[in-house]
Amino acid sequence: MLVFFLIYITNASSAVKVKFSHPRLINIEAIKRNNSKKEILKLLKSEADYYLIEEEEKMIRNKYKERKFIRLYSLLYALEKREKYFTKAKRLITALTKLSLSEDDQQIRTRLQAYAYYYDLCFERLDKKERESVQKQILKCIYWLDKHGYLRTNNFGGGHHHYANISAIIGCLAIYYEEPSAKKWCDILEKNLKEGFIPFYKYLAQEDGSFHMWWEYTRYYIFGELEFYSIWKNATGEDLFKKNQWIEKVFYFLIYGLRDDLTYWNVGDNHARHLKWIDKVIFEKIASEYKNCYAKYMVEIFEKQRKNWPSIDELFFELLWKKEDVKPCSICKLPLVREFKKAGVYIFREGWEGENVIALFKCTPIYFFNHSHRDANSFLIWYKGDLAIDSGYYGKYGSKHWLNYYIRSIAHNTVLIYDPEERFNLWGKSLVNDGGQKFINKPHYQPYNVEDLKAENFKVGETKIIEDNENYTLVVGDATKAYSSKKCKLFRRYFLWLKKVKKWSHPVIVIFDEVISTNPNFEKIWLLHSINKPKIEGNLITIKNGLGKLWCYIIEPNNFKLSLVGGKGREFEVNKINFTPFTIKNKNVDVWSGRWRVELRKNGNSRDTYFLVVLIPAEWYRVRSPKIKKLKEGVCIENWKIVYKNGKLRVLQLNSENE
Repeated sequence: MLVFFLIYITNASSAVKVKFSHPRLINIEAIKRNNSKKEILKLLKSEADYYLIEEEEKMIRNKYKERKFIRLYSLLYALEKREKYFTKAKRLITALTKLSLSEDDQQIRTRLQAYAYYYDLCFERLDKKERESVQKQILKCIYWLDKHGYLRTNNFGGGHHHYANISAIIGCLAIYYEEPSAKKWCDILEKNLKEGFIPFYKYLAQEDGSFHMWWEYTRYYIFGELEFYSIWKNATGEDLFKKNQWIEKVFYFLIYGLRDDLTYWNVGDNHARHLKWIDKVIFEKIASEYKNCYAKYMVEIFEKQRKNWPSIDELFFELLWKKEDVKPCSICKLPLVREFKKAGVYIFREGWEGENVIALFKCTPIYFFNHSHRDANSFLIWYKGDLAIDSGYYGKYGSKHWLNYYIRSIAHNTVLIYDPEERFNLWGKSLVNDGGQKFINKPHYQPYNVEDLKAENFKVGETKIIEDNENYTLVVGDATKAYSSKKCKLFRRYFLWLKKVKKWSHPVIVIFDEVISTNPNFEKIWLLHSINKPKIEGNLITIKNGLGKLWCYIIEPNNFKLSLVGGKGREFEVNKINFTPFTIKNKNVDVWSGRWRVELRKNGNSRDTYFLVVLIPAEWYRVRSPKIKKLKEGVCIENWKIVYKNGKLRVLQLNSENE
């Protein structure tokens, strides 16, 4: 193993030159020259002074807090050379060094960065013994990450691997000229980032900003990239922002993921949906690096809706990243329908101002696993609150709820094809049969690199816009390959967004599904999830939540059966087992994780099944919907006629009731 390592680091070489003097992680002189940041610095100092008398062990005992406080006092010392800030930083480092080495890679990464910031920003104040002590701690963390497989990796789609490499390179840059092995490690890590992680993200995002970790984890990925690029630029002079214009486009993925109440879609693994400090500093950095006026506008939106005092982390990065030379412009100028092709996501908005119906359709062409769900050809609808939802709660990665319900097709608004003999396995574990989409375990559990992203083995879906005009947008998703070929021959879903319907003030959604199973006895189940208990009256399902309402009219199949699953003790039920979340961390999560689902089935056995539904969002008090008339092969909705033939959907606009 040692021989391999020496060969590896000998062959690696970096073309860039690291700045010799300290500090090299942060441009201290640029902060000093910027008079517009005086108010931010004042707030940071008030926070620092408040905690000066706090016991150091107590301050770092809270999980992942050591980096926040150590880099705060280290930065203030570098800026002002005041002894009280250095003394506090030193005491925090001393307390941190006394702690035993964690077995949590996230904790290791946090500590590694804390040591790096302290060493670099307080370098001139440390004697030889103190420098060697911190160097030892940085290397100790790097060796732990390497031993546990996070650094010399070929998995460039893994989030923990990504952050391990970023944290390790920050540590190496801090001690670059004082510790010989740091140079060698820096070459390895630079290669991983430039030839592995960055190309992986670029392949997904360069066209339109698509990202594979959805809205909770995309924020952490992009923040990590921005932080690394900033440090790298200051330490080496190489501008990765200019070389990677794709990172600006991910900003659009983030803002289209926000609904009118400034919460993100509950897609993929999701702890909390509200805007955080990390969103603001991402917007601030995108605005400053790319002169993006929409990002600057979102910074203002964040400030207008702020309810809490700015956190230390927010102030820290605002001090580093904020620039005043970008003027905001309203996002109202952006299109109302947006495609994110590599992610297979389409966002539909009624408008940007006021209260709007917003919908999402998702059929990801590439199989992703980490923090992604088995939810191809699923949809979500929001109006004045969540109406058609993704259900479940991200309580704990790998929990029974997560494995058997939350990440599975049964928790999403898609279609199940139930083969009673099907077996679902992941990581060697046997999972419940939900009738949903498959797991891929070979050659590995998710794409590791760009070659995997292009590989046929990981292709599970296909989406395209058939028509997008001033009256409607029609998108089709083919999720056939997302299911086992032993049970599914075809699952094609058309998602129609009718923008203008006569005598109606909101968009109307039509969904048409063609599902063909290999065996006529395999039951096909159409799913619709909600927070509150739906009301069923014949072919009409009514969902209410807050001030919003959703009518769902079933047009096909003609002969159908509806089942209602949910309520206390049955919220997350699969095959009569209720997989409750591991824990409830966030306020009201027991509400927005959902409690109910409607299951729509065709009566009788058939290989071919058509589902055709009309979804109408409305205000809670509305009693009349647009006029709907069932046709032999389709439906009329006021001045629109939607017909299907040979698996294709046609949209016709009528000039009068007789035409």
